[in-house]
Amino acid sequence: MKNLKIHIARFILEATTPIFVGSGKSSLLKDALVQRDANGFPMIPGTSLAGVLRHAIQLSEDGEKLAAALFGSAKDKEGQGAGSPVKVSSAVLLLKENFVSEGLLPLEEFKDNKAKFDQLPVRQHVKITDKGTARDKGLFDNEVVYKGVRFVFEIEASVDLVGEDSWNSLLDKVKSSTLRVGAGTRNGYGLLKPIKSFEKTLTLDEYLNLSPSLNEDSWWNHLEQIQSLNSQENLVHYRLELQPDPFFIFGGGHGDTDVDNVPLVEMVANYNKGSLDFQEENTVIPGSSVKGAIAHRVAFYYNLKEEKFADTGEGFTVETNPAVQGLFGKAGEDTSDPRAGKVFFKDVFFSKEEVTNEKILNHVVIDRFTGGAMEGLLFSEKVSHFKQPEKKLIINIELQLTEETLKYQNHLEDALTDVCRGRLPLGGLTTKGHGIFTGQLFRSEFSKKDKTIFNYQ
Repeated sequence: MKNLKIHIARFILEATTPIFVGSGKSSLLKDALVQRDANGFPMIPGTSLAGVLRHAIQLSEDGEKLAAALFGSAKDKEGQGAGSPVKVSSAVLLLKENFVSEGLLPLEEFKDNKAKFDQLPVRQHVKITDKGTARDKGLFDNEVVYKGVRFVFEIEASVDLVGEDSWNSLLDKVKSSTLRVGAGTRNGYGLLKPIKSFEKTLTLDEYLNLSPSLNEDSWWNHLEQIQSLNSQENLVHYRLELQPDPFFIFGGGHGDTDVDNVPLVEMVANYNKGSLDFQEENTVIPGSSVKGAIAHRVAFYYNLKEEKFADTGEGFTVETNPAVQGLFGKAGEDTSDPRAGKVFFKDVFFSKEEVTNEKILNHVVIDRFTGGAMEGLLFSEKVSHFKQPEKKLIINIELQLTEETLKYQNHLEDALTDVCRGRLPLGGLTTKGHGIFTGQLFRSEFSKKDKTIFNYQ
């Protein structure tokens, strides 16, 4: 027992997109609330992290066997099973250097940050039918945790139970470019990037003599920073470089004192001065909005290829379209074989120096008989546009290659090309001329140089 050694790894993860790890609760104003710790700050349960890591390992070569060795297995037909030799802690919010939200804190010191997290951003979602209208009961919303926040969590395992190769494979998955946690991971949420990684193999005496608290300085001093591990992902990367013509709006679902509809803006967290701080007024291009438009256009191209046309009643809707299911997954209470999507999107953020939202457009419905405005039908919105004409909207999309996605990859590329041609507008109020973009589409895979797929001239 004295010779027992224990692997310890600690990670500081930064949310490069907003995160939604649900608590299963709702409120009068919000349909879904994030998981919080005892101090009211957001957290990621260790069970969520362990599940994501196990799933990532299962997808690798000999993954089922390695996943069972690391995280245990249920009893089989012969009654054989095993517990997990790997322990994964919950990820807690980093408030300042080497100090996290752990235990009950003196909240007076962090009252400004606490106020920010008491009123988290809310994302509105609406499911659109194949006719371009909102589906009945298809409107819902959820809280999200700010982009830029950092979390700290640990993994530990006995050296006798987890070999060096298996341990490194586990750490490698934490470095994966597809490590996304929580709900909406294919819609732009939950992408976590390791900022710092620490590791140490301790003897049992060393392990027992150190405090279990993440805020204990001796831990930070004891652990050794490790270099980034290279995770090889079977991904194709698409990059769209777009210029608007000239306005666009991705609505926040509400208005202000001036207009009825305003663009979505959110704060972004940063640690530039060592402690958690916020940069306000960032205009957001939600990945879910881009995904929805592209999914509908993929359905169009699949129906076109299969000659399934709407006027004959043979066309596949978005929910039943094989190409949409193969690329973007499918879920729901009535789904017998749910599957995760293989296309990954990211939210795009622009600062006030890059985008302005002050342009107001007014609309009125005219009475055709009198030529005057119809009562109660005057409305307006604020729209976004770049302050510098040469500024571009860069959208990065990743496709995970499988036998199924290879069948529908050309439909995805056709849809992305339509965006660059100005044929597929993005965002809201597109029937009024907003959201038309033109530009270039690039593709790269397996670290090769970008290949130009389409260039709008």
